[in-house]
Amino acid sequence: MLRCGRATVLPARDGDGFTLIEMIIVSAIVPMIVGGLALALVALLSLQHSVASRVSDAADAQTVSAYYEQDVESASDLTTSATVTQCGTGTQLLGLEWNLNQQTGQYQSVVSYIETADGTGFSLVRRYCAAGASTTPTTSVTVSDDIPSGQPPPSITPTGKATAASVGWVSAVGVTSVTLGVTEPGSAYNYTLVAVPRASSSSGQLSGVAAPTTTSCGFTTPGTGTYSSTLCFVDFTKFLFSEYNNATAGQQAQYGTCQNMTAAVANTPYTLSFCLRTTTTPATGSVIVCPGGNAATAPTVPAVAACPIPTYFDPPTSEAFLGNNGFYTGISGNPALYQNEEGSTSYVYITNIELTDSNGNAATGWELVTGDAESTDAGESLTWTTDSGKAFSLLPDSSSSEIGNACADPGPGAGLTGVGTNSVECAASVNSDKTGTVMLEVPSPKTLTAEMVGAGLEAIFVGVLLP
Repeated sequence: MLRCGRATVLPARDGDGFTLIEMIIVSAIVPMIVGGLALALVALLSLQHSVASRVSDAADAQTVSAYYEQDVESASDLTTSATVTQCGTGTQLLGLEWNLNQQTGQYQSVVSYIETADGTGFSLVRRYCAAGASTTPTTSVTVSDDIPSGQPPPSITPTGKATAASVGWVSAVGVTSVTLGVTEPGSAYNYTLVAVPRASSSSGQLSGVAAPTTTSCGFTTPGTGTYSSTLCFVDFTKFLFSEYNNATAGQQAQYGTCQNMTAAVANTPYTLSFCLRTTTTPATGSVIVCPGGNAATAPTVPAVAACPIPTYFDPPTSEAFLGNNGFYTGISGNPALYQNEEGSTSYVYITNIELTDSNGNAATGWELVTGDAESTDAGESLTWTTDSGKAFSLLPDSSSSEIGNACADPGPGAGLTGVGTNSVECAASVNSDKTGTVMLEVPSPKTLTAEMVGAGLEAIFVGVLLP
């Protein structure tokens, strides 16, 4: 017979501790979880740094843009040369200038974008000078905290302007774009800024400068001079002459200090542009009289008048050689800048000289020509000065005579001096019937100053010798 007994009940576990299997599982899973969290945290922190860098760099781009576009649009001249005169010190990537001081012929506002070392990196700094180029800027602002070492300067179009800007200052007229591209090392963030000078299409858009007066540069009768087919003479008729009486008082004052002029070279794609002013001592406001009955009066006459060539014909005592004797005859308009009062000393200041083609590209291989348009006699002199580093050379009257008996020198303190330098003087100690005249050439200068000391009257001309 079977007997059934009661089963023995084991006591329940109290839950303390883990089994070996549980410990093994936990030990395997926890590092995976912690590692994943650590990787996520590292990625998050890395992303935060990257985002912060890109936000900072984007802010740099906005800061640069705020200054850059306004500066480029204002520019009258610009350069990408690191060696020309600039505002402040450092490696200049871009130089800009505007606000012409018509008394000095120099620009007041100068801005330089400079690359500077900043700890372990490099920054882009905008330096502004309010009274012309100076090593001590008026203001200095860091516009980007992160640019690469050796940041390239902005690119300029067209190519002719870019080439000229890489070695010196060039007019903004004809510049169609100034492009700055930056890739910031800290974030690899890159941006490109493009701006166009307001002066690009016409120098008449320059702030504070009168719209240019358009004139011409004409050639002489063929065969009347060695360079009659390549040497043109600027017609100064509209320099304070025919249009002066019709100008407002403000325009007269502006013209009297610096009149912008453009002279189209006849039958070529070239245009000469420059700014012209004159002074004289004494200046009495006498009537302007030119030979041949060409005369004009004005409320306040200019120091120097525009007159035809030849300016003077009185043989056998003396005469102007240019335009007489079959020498460079048939010059149109009024190409002589002529003193308006006997016994005076006059100065002609020509600045911002540039020769450009129809696309606004700077021309190469041309020479500015100037010389005696009257007769330098006893007690008279002419002195021409151009850019430092440039040198005048003689443009011979003919293959047999450089200047004839111009600058006649039987006495001390007279003669022709300074040829081969940037300052040439023609002085005379006797009156003579001229057999030649001084003609000087200088390669593509930016400035020309002429001093005319007349016992009677003196005159000069200005022209362009094409390649």
